[in-house]
Amino acid sequence: MTEAAVADAPQDHADPTRVAAEWLSAFERAAGAGDLDALERLFVADCWWRDLLCVNWDLTTARGVASVRESFGKRLAATGFRDMVVATDVPAGVADGVLTAFHEFDTAIAHGRGVLRLMQQEDGEWRAWTFLTAMQDLHGHEEQRTSVHDAAREKHNQPVEQRETWTQYREREREFADSEPTVVVVGAGHAGLNIAARLGHLGVPTLVLEQTPRVGDVWRNRYHNLSLHDTKWYGQMPYLSYPDNWPVFAPKEMIADWFEAYAWMLQLNVWTNSAVQSATYDEAAGRWTVTVTRDGETRELHPKHVVFATGAFAGAPDIPELPGVDRFRGIAVHSSAHAGGRGLQGKKVVVVGTGASAHDVAQDACEMGADVTMVQRGPTYVISSQYGVPAMHEALYSESSPPVEQSDLVALSFPWHLFLETAGPGVQQLAEIDKELLDGLRAAGFRLTDGINGSGLFGLSLIRGGGYYIDKGCSRLIADGRIALQHGEVERFTPDGVVYSDGTEAPADIVVFATGWPNMRDTIRPIVGDDLADRLTTVWGLDEQGEIKGVFRPSGHPRLWFMAGGFQQSRYGSKLLALQIKAVEEGLHEFA
Repeated sequence: MTEAAVADAPQDHADPTRVAAEWLSAFERAAGAGDLDALERLFVADCWWRDLLCVNWDLTTARGVASVRESFGKRLAATGFRDMVVATDVPAGVADGVLTAFHEFDTAIAHGRGVLRLMQQEDGEWRAWTFLTAMQDLHGHEEQRTSVHDAAREKHNQPVEQRETWTQYREREREFADSEPTVVVVGAGHAGLNIAARLGHLGVPTLVLEQTPRVGDVWRNRYHNLSLHDTKWYGQMPYLSYPDNWPVFAPKEMIADWFEAYAWMLQLNVWTNSAVQSATYDEAAGRWTVTVTRDGETRELHPKHVVFATGAFAGAPDIPELPGVDRFRGIAVHSSAHAGGRGLQGKKVVVVGTGASAHDVAQDACEMGADVTMVQRGPTYVISSQYGVPAMHEALYSESSPPVEQSDLVALSFPWHLFLETAGPGVQQLAEIDKELLDGLRAAGFRLTDGINGSGLFGLSLIRGGGYYIDKGCSRLIADGRIALQHGEVERFTPDGVVYSDGTEAPADIVVFATGWPNMRDTIRPIVGDDLADRLTTVWGLDEQGEIKGVFRPSGHPRLWFMAGGFQQSRYGSKLLALQIKAVEEGLHEFA
């Protein structure tokens, strides 16, 4: 529906809560009866219905009434939508011709929440433009929460001979000395800790395996000036908010220590110094055999599910195999293995790439007194932290925004394809605000882009997983000429430097490749084997419906799951994944 059509449509000044309630009641009747004709009349022609687990046990987005029929029609009646009401904790309202209301509902097996947006048509009827239905809890298997009535439990009112201390109990629980974990999570970064916390609240025995010596080392051991590019509100983890005075962009040391504290406070079962050697699946038994080397000793685990949380942008890094590297007298390393810091003073540093990591490495080297050249292989999207971050995050993820659970629902209620299609004007507004910064980069020869089809940062993040930078000072160094630019590629090494694709030869002491990562599916190939890996979907990027491939949803193999993405995506995605695992374990969902 065009903006002009919305403006010309009659405006109903009735109570938005009542209008939304009437629509929800009509939807419930049509869905319950499986009446697809009645259902179709409730939506505008170019509608969007995003369903997270309620209908299809998957993340599904349907665009247009024909797609709604095809995607949801066969399972609509069996889903059992009922008790659909407007939520009382968020007021419904009308703005720019769109009525927005949070809603709650039940299905045959679950409780859900969502966001409904209605547009009033020329005939006066309000029809749905976007509709989100998202599973929140399974009936009878809600997240465990402490109650004052827990004081009546027997363990608090009876003597126990040879009672264990809490430390002894936790040690036995963490070791799985006399039991098997239901779920093994590989990786104790934010994604692994998030899914472990969610499963813990659902009462699912879970073990996290981390190959480094300490929880948080995945951040602690990275380059010198690494920090979050997401704000503290956007980057919260489930159940435990950052303190009010937490830095807006937390440095790596704080994030690393937070991970360690988070695992302790939420009583997660984590084994460090633990590397997974192999994982094989017994289809008849519905169990895995996971071979783990821990502190030099080998143990076999037999979980029902394995979750790989090794990072969509981690693992064995992509480093070009270039001629002459074996004769190079300097250091050639991927950004993930580059420490940076004061040892760079006086060095000639070449940074290959112009994404976020490349900018961080180059800025650190320049600030430490190195002679720095960035090799730009393709155009990069740049926004300022000063103006861009408040513009992107203030409404939903800031000190003045709604609770993070509400904000996540709002974010989820805009299907990614819709969001990217409508992002252009906002991207251009940001470019105008950042005009001085961007003009300075262009003058220095830095190649800029406004993203895939003009969609800015989010399109690049979702589709490519890179190609953008939120400026924290490096752009000024480039504009001022303190960091040199070289276009093209490093074609080969010499003993004392590099030769670029235009034939230019340059000296170098350190060459840092900020050149990305292989697909997550391929990073686990050595663990699960080629036959199993070939059955899996690729991880990341958008599918035809606009849902992220592979993560928080079926992977292509029973009881194998991927957890990945940034802090915000992992926060909501971990809930969706935990609900699927819990449903399988309780016999509510048979894995196809």
